[in-house]
Amino acid sequence: MLPRRLVGQLIAGQLLVAAAATAALAVVHGGMSITVVVLGLGLAAVAVITALLASRALARPLLGLSRAVERLADTITPRRTWTRDMTDLTDLTAELTRMAPRLRDRLDELTEERDRAGQILDALEDGVLLLDGAGRLLLANPAARAWFGLADDLRSGLPARRVLGVPQIADLAAEATIKRAPVAGIVTVVFPEDRTLSVRAFPLADRGLTGRIVVTMADISHRRRLEVLRRDFVANASHELKTPVAAVKALAEALQTALPDDPAASRRLAGRIGRETERLDALVRDLLDLSRVERGTLAVEPVDLAGLVKEVVGSYADRAEDRHIELRSELHSGTTVRGDRAQLALLISNLVDNALRYTQNRGTVCVRLETLEARAVLQVADNGRGIPSNELARIFERFYRVDKARARQTGGTGLGLAIVRHVVEGHGGSVDVESELGRGSTFTVNLPVAGPPVLPLPG
Repeated sequence: MLPRRLVGQLIAGQLLVAAAATAALAVVHGGMSITVVVLGLGLAAVAVITALLASRALARPLLGLSRAVERLADTITPRRTWTRDMTDLTDLTAELTRMAPRLRDRLDELTEERDRAGQILDALEDGVLLLDGAGRLLLANPAARAWFGLADDLRSGLPARRVLGVPQIADLAAEATIKRAPVAGIVTVVFPEDRTLSVRAFPLADRGLTGRIVVTMADISHRRRLEVLRRDFVANASHELKTPVAAVKALAEALQTALPDDPAASRRLAGRIGRETERLDALVRDLLDLSRVERGTLAVEPVDLAGLVKEVVGSYADRAEDRHIELRSELHSGTTVRGDRAQLALLISNLVDNALRYTQNRGTVCVRLETLEARAVLQVADNGRGIPSNELARIFERFYRVDKARARQTGGTGLGLAIVRHVVEGHGGSVDVESELGRGSTFTVNLPVAGPPVLPLPG
């Protein structure tokens, strides 16, 4: 029932209407009569009955409204104790007025939490997808949209199998839906860029018949490429080491046989063993050097690069003179950089050694150094055999040789330019090469004078 005060107000209102109607009848009949009195009493009875019926009709929705307001208030302020009759419209109005600012604050909190969650999703380097139980794509963060070439304004609710173009992801999500447990797998994406993704799909604890599935993805392309490089490196290193070791073994056996009866052959075999040993020693040294520079540990200090270049070039003077190669330097004095002196010396040494190795007798090798816009520019140019244009993209790979037979004859290990690339990259610089067959090659190294970039601490 409605509050007594509200029922009384309804009855009083209806009685006022009945009284007004009775007064109007009295005026019409020229005064009060028994008929008018009877009609007035009848109108009053009808008014009371109408008021009671109206109060009963209003009681149920008003009670429902009061309970809804109470539940809403309990949600906003769960510890509050209600002491008044919430079916009173005045109390309801007052309570709704009090709840309005609390409700607005709660909506602001929810909006802030939603925006914060959106910002976190946008900042993630990993891809995140949200699918419903029917395999429709509901959400994709920026990383996932970039990996699959999705538009920023992509409409929600489209089939993930068709939108992503990678059916394995939809299959993993479907499997997670059926098992109601996390499912993981490896997926390859071809468009818009070739990627290998580690994918994990797990169901959310949603209510209802069709729960939603979250799919998280990590780009492991770089890791896979490193694994391939590591396998190739081990295979190549084993092959490169096997060749001189087998040669030394065979020569040693031949020497043992020839030593008593043929001193001249023994001397030749001993010389060949020495050369193979030198080749093996050079390969081991280059492997150790490559291992050190790939470790990424730099002993950074101010380095007089001009003095270092002069020192390294000087160590090759006798070798150049023996082959009648003109080895000259054009150095800008005072060029100082911050870097690892030992690694920078290794860089210069490998470039000069490479130039001398592939320059014919009576050729020319020139080493230039200058400073341009806070960068040290080192150039090593020769007029030797040159490099075919289709080989230029691969010359910095480990064990890659343009002319394998000639490289082995001259003692090349195929690791010198790979070491150069790693030292340059470790110092935050770049290395380029220009070459023309029969006219020589020019290697250009750019190093920041300020030194290598500061890398974040691990973990």
